[in-house]
Amino acid sequence: MGVLDGVKVLDLSWGITGPITGMLLADHGASVTKIEPPDGDPWSHLSGYRVWSRGKRNAVLDLKAGPDKRRLLALASVADVLIESFSPGTTSELGLDYDTLAEVNPRLIYCSITGYGPDGPDSARPGIDALVAARTGQQWEVRGTVGGTIGRLSGTEGMLPGVEAPENCWVGPDRDGPLFSGVPWPSLAAAYIATVDVNAALLARESTGRGQHINASLLHGILATTVGGWQQVERPDTPNFETWVIDPRAPKGFFRTADGRWSHHWPPLPEFILNAAANGMQATPEVASPKNASLRVTPMANDMVLLHAYEGQLADAVATHTAAQWTDLAARVGVPVQTVRSPEEALLDPLLVADGCVVEVDDPEVGPIRQVGRVVELSRHPRQTPAPAAAPGAHTAEVRAEADQLLAESSARSVNNHLVGRSLSAPLAGVTVLDLGLAVAGPFGTQVLAQLGARVIKVNTLTDKFWFSNHIAMCCNRDKDSIALNLKDPAAMEVLHRLVAGADVVQHNMRYDAAERLGVDYESLRQINPSLVYCHTLGHEQGPRQEHPGNDQTGAALAGASWLDGGLDNDGRPIWSATSLGDTGNGFLSALGIIQGLYDRNRTGEGQFVRTSILYAHMLNTSMTWVSPDGSRSADRQRPDAEQYGWSALYRLYRTAEGWLCLAALTEPTWEALTKAINRSDLAEDPRFATATARAENDAALIEELSDAFASGTASSWQSTLDRFGVPAEVSDPDYVLRLFADPEAERRQLVAAFPHPVVGTMRMAGLYFDLSDTPGVIQGPPVWPGQNTRAILSEAGYSADEIDKLIESRVADDTSDEA
Repeated sequence: MGVLDGVKVLDLSWGITGPITGMLLADHGASVTKIEPPDGDPWSHLSGYRVWSRGKRNAVLDLKAGPDKRRLLALASVADVLIESFSPGTTSELGLDYDTLAEVNPRLIYCSITGYGPDGPDSARPGIDALVAARTGQQWEVRGTVGGTIGRLSGTEGMLPGVEAPENCWVGPDRDGPLFSGVPWPSLAAAYIATVDVNAALLARESTGRGQHINASLLHGILATTVGGWQQVERPDTPNFETWVIDPRAPKGFFRTADGRWSHHWPPLPEFILNAAANGMQATPEVASPKNASLRVTPMANDMVLLHAYEGQLADAVATHTAAQWTDLAARVGVPVQTVRSPEEALLDPLLVADGCVVEVDDPEVGPIRQVGRVVELSRHPRQTPAPAAAPGAHTAEVRAEADQLLAESSARSVNNHLVGRSLSAPLAGVTVLDLGLAVAGPFGTQVLAQLGARVIKVNTLTDKFWFSNHIAMCCNRDKDSIALNLKDPAAMEVLHRLVAGADVVQHNMRYDAAERLGVDYESLRQINPSLVYCHTLGHEQGPRQEHPGNDQTGAALAGASWLDGGLDNDGRPIWSATSLGDTGNGFLSALGIIQGLYDRNRTGEGQFVRTSILYAHMLNTSMTWVSPDGSRSADRQRPDAEQYGWSALYRLYRTAEGWLCLAALTEPTWEALTKAINRSDLAEDPRFATATARAENDAALIEELSDAFASGTASSWQSTLDRFGVPAEVSDPDYVLRLFADPEAERRQLVAAFPHPVVGTMRMAGLYFDLSDTPGVIQGPPVWPGQNTRAILSEAGYSADEIDKLIESRVADDTSDEA
């Protein structure tokens, strides 16, 4: 049985975020019933629906009509979770809002998915993925802004002012302006957030007895995809703080190989590439791994110039051998390199099928298809192959009969509005987490737990200060305490064992063989604490690639995210988006698995092993794709253009006389309104554009017509006009973040958080991702400084003041409390 067996979910959502949230709940055993309106789900044309609707029943109910509305209320009276994505205020008009349903079911967890939240200045704006990305300026962050947004927010020119990128060193297409992502990052981030929200609320309900209202928005998703770049600091010129990772002038390690494929080297290592090409791709001592290289490109800003100097030589060298040769040699040497694949190629990979992160489902309409499989593994709850997506209305009679039975029994069933339970300040209040994670993926996951109220103890090394001085480390290590230990010393391991004995969770993303050598593997630690929830996250899947170096970039290459974002279906150039959800998506998945492990432990008393990976996250990020096992049939998914303007003429960026306009005229009524708004009613009568099918076949011609029309005015004037005609559109605004970080209301709403920091002074960064009414998330403090809480944590572990002094003097531990 799944860990959520017995949990009943009503899924009234559509689009991307809600359906994925419902799918992830169904994947772990929840009974999910999707409710569709009589005229159908308005987004059912999305290719991902064949994947995201799996494992769910499907019923058609008219929520505006008396009988079906009463049925929905009856179903809600016994449900555990309801997911909805109506525009703010609509559920109140329907009489299906949280307050109404909580009256009949106080245990109901009600998850609302919106564009910008239930209130605030943008709450009435269209909550469509690309439009939210445009309005918030996230489209400008896909490849980053010159000098970095940190500089813009902090009032400086940014890193390396005046440095020009040489030819072929510019990220993305050779044009200015924002980029339209091939992967819907805001909606995906909101799905991660909503799924974690729901599971955290289920865990909290075990203690409080009460349900609550969750607000998960695409705006929260924007904050989750811009964590590295959206920071404002008092001292941005602090050495080692800014990195070239968020600057579009720095090439990001994509090279075309001898067989015409693209390979991704992250980060590019000149010594490895040049020596490997020179000596015939042999694993000789000169072909160095990152640990052994005498010349290593670091993320520090000044190394952008080094990248520029070597780019041409590296491109020429990689072009001398095939992608497979580079990937094979890199695996043997220990260098992160992977071939850029399409999402379909990923689904046809037998290694991913063997792992289980790709599954084969017998779809009743199209036959056997492969799609994303397990993305979180719990050792006590092995996942079964999901049932295929049901046809619209397939279970209407069954669901109506259940509702009618509940209505018939309602007079005999009383509602308990006085539930007994203890109060919780946050969903994970009282939970202690040991964070042994590295880089971003591991620490971001524990930061998610900290935002939900857990006490996270970051176990640092004695040499972590360099890494923790940069903005990337800071974006994933706030809200924690820190102890610095030399775990190669037996005395430090004794300290760690004491901490493990009192912890609920251990999480890390080091290679598992390294964890075994260090003695922090699951089998070793469960001997100390049998009820431990232990989470390990990988770079890739379980199997031959398991021990290969993996990161966000290699996962994006393997799963197809770099392919989609770069428009490779149309001969584009691959791009690793700075808004990617590989590391951070993996972090959300690890938090999800840990919360489910705690939920299970509360019911059984048993701990367990939880596993996920960066590649799993990217497989979920590209889950709009499916393919037949022989590759002959595949989803009609998005195929962005090479210049990254958009997915189609009606879902696309347009350059105007001043500024950029993002259009999302995705329905027949909005298409007709568009032709009137631009004073081109003739387009509606043109046989090339008369139907959706005809428009798709003549997409290039329609782009030309609309480009000419929008070039005649400014982006802001066109948005005003389109608003009047009811056509969804937004200005793609690079300055939104400047207003957001200067807005006291944004800070009050905890969208932005301000902290003092010992290295960079006063800083502002993204606030809370989680908005739960009864057990809200918490902001606990600034990014940690390694060792700042060492003495306090040692004291809590039972060490005397003299013993603590000796541990610090002998360099078993480090105390930096005077620096923090």
